[in-house]
Amino acid sequence: MEKPADLIFGLDERPPLASWIGLGFQNVAVMSPYLVLVALVVEAARLPADRAVGFMSMAMLGIAAYTLLQAMRRGPIGSGYLCPPVVSAIYLSACLVAAAKGGMPLVAGMILVSGLAECGLARIVGKLRKIFPAVVSGIILMAVGLDLARIGMRIAWSPDLPSSPEFGGVEITFGVTLVTMVALSVWGRGPLRVFCALIGIVAGYLVAACFGQLKPDFFAGLHDSAAFALPLTFPLGVTFDTGLVLPFVIAAIASGLRTVGTLTTCQQINDATWTRPDMKSIAGGVTADGIGCAIGGLFSAPGLSASPSLVGIQKATGVTSRRVAWSIALWLVVLACLPKLASLIVHMPKPVMAGALFFNGTFMFVGGIQVALSRPLALRGTFLVGVPVLCAFGVLLYPEFFHRLPSWTQPITQSAISVATSIAILLNLLFLLGRWRYSGVQIELHDRKVSRSQLEQFIVSEGKAWKLPAADTARISAVVGDLLDQIATDGQAEDSIAVRAGWDGYDVTISLRYPGTLPHVTDARPRRDYVEEQAFISGLSGYLSGIHADRVESFAKDGQCELKLTFRI
Repeated sequence: MEKPADLIFGLDERPPLASWIGLGFQNVAVMSPYLVLVALVVEAARLPADRAVGFMSMAMLGIAAYTLLQAMRRGPIGSGYLCPPVVSAIYLSACLVAAAKGGMPLVAGMILVSGLAECGLARIVGKLRKIFPAVVSGIILMAVGLDLARIGMRIAWSPDLPSSPEFGGVEITFGVTLVTMVALSVWGRGPLRVFCALIGIVAGYLVAACFGQLKPDFFAGLHDSAAFALPLTFPLGVTFDTGLVLPFVIAAIASGLRTVGTLTTCQQINDATWTRPDMKSIAGGVTADGIGCAIGGLFSAPGLSASPSLVGIQKATGVTSRRVAWSIALWLVVLACLPKLASLIVHMPKPVMAGALFFNGTFMFVGGIQVALSRPLALRGTFLVGVPVLCAFGVLLYPEFFHRLPSWTQPITQSAISVATSIAILLNLLFLLGRWRYSGVQIELHDRKVSRSQLEQFIVSEGKAWKLPAADTARISAVVGDLLDQIATDGQAEDSIAVRAGWDGYDVTISLRYPGTLPHVTDARPRRDYVEEQAFISGLSGYLSGIHADRVESFAKDGQCELKLTFRI
């Protein structure tokens, strides 16, 4: 790993004390707006405000534990990167249903299920590219964004508002909160942009005060909250509901995929020579995300997930030191003992909440679009994106229809997220059928030499037809060319070599068939840092020097040899 030039303090470096303290507070300030989701879930559970204050303080402790777990890599747990979480909107829809149905004990139990599901996902995360490709991940994020926006719009644009004395004031508060966040996000610089959500909430509070939206409960709660108190509010037990397993497992999958992307960004920021994700670190990070989420649930946090916005702070400040995790945890522990701060968030005016949710939903929805369209879409991709997203809109537009469906369908049809995810996964599995496309060429040997130009022309032609990135086409051509040169130079092929290329939208396979013997190289092991990323399958007598494919298989029978190289695109 090579430290990039724009980093001031890298992964293992120690920032000065003042910077260490300031960076911890900066991260906690960015986390704070997401704590409003705790208040929404507690409200859905119909609990009094004083209980909500205690739950929010406990959630801060859960976030502190997660932050340390992710940064301090121990065995198979943790990524080893500074990757703090927030209370994630991914879980909000499912948690609201659970809270209304069984209170905070059911929320804690189902979050525990989500955490265990994500830990299971971590063990196979590297093998699920074709089941959860970028387009499916993007659809899940789009559905989450739609659901967040729906909750915000239901508050700000309630049908009862036009006939209510609060009409006008609610819309203005909502608009000022949202516009402030958007304006600072687009035109702000430095701290203004980093804290755009927090500043937008403060602006919303000021406007809400002008319109008399700070209810007596707000001032009473602030007055009655202690200046200092140890957070000791736990859910009264842990319960489960099999009918809610599916939406919480879907949320766990979405959180796991989001963590994969966030940790990949962490790796890119910390390594100037980064070329491929370190899947061992990512698997540990997804495991930590699952365990941290489960711990957070027991600590009253309705779902934690790694935050890309907090990783963005590292890029902006040039500090990625994992030691900052301890500063973040310390700040969270201190603030958890200040109930008045939690009371401010618990009693946040509804229009301010709506603006924050709409802002977050916008980022989620557009981020999902970017992820889904990160690869060129063929006809299959058009339907894979269009059908689930339009069905998600259908759930929001015609909820009565879905509510009247048989009870056994409710785990799938009760939310836009569940509907979009289920349809996207099923369509993706269906579209895997008949996806492979093949073509071939015969490479002749002359005086133990092969025609590189003939091979390159073939691979470049197929790369253009399959719309492969130019860098991947060049890598495939170089690797296969080097292998052919090795086979020809060592006289291991007795005749021409048949080259067959295949593409299924995810992987390129190159098969080489010829009469002769398999290549054998004795003292040419690849560098140690390649071992984790490239799965060289034993079948060759030694190691293929310079063959940097993602997977190499070899077969030999009755003098006929076959080498199969797989390249992940």
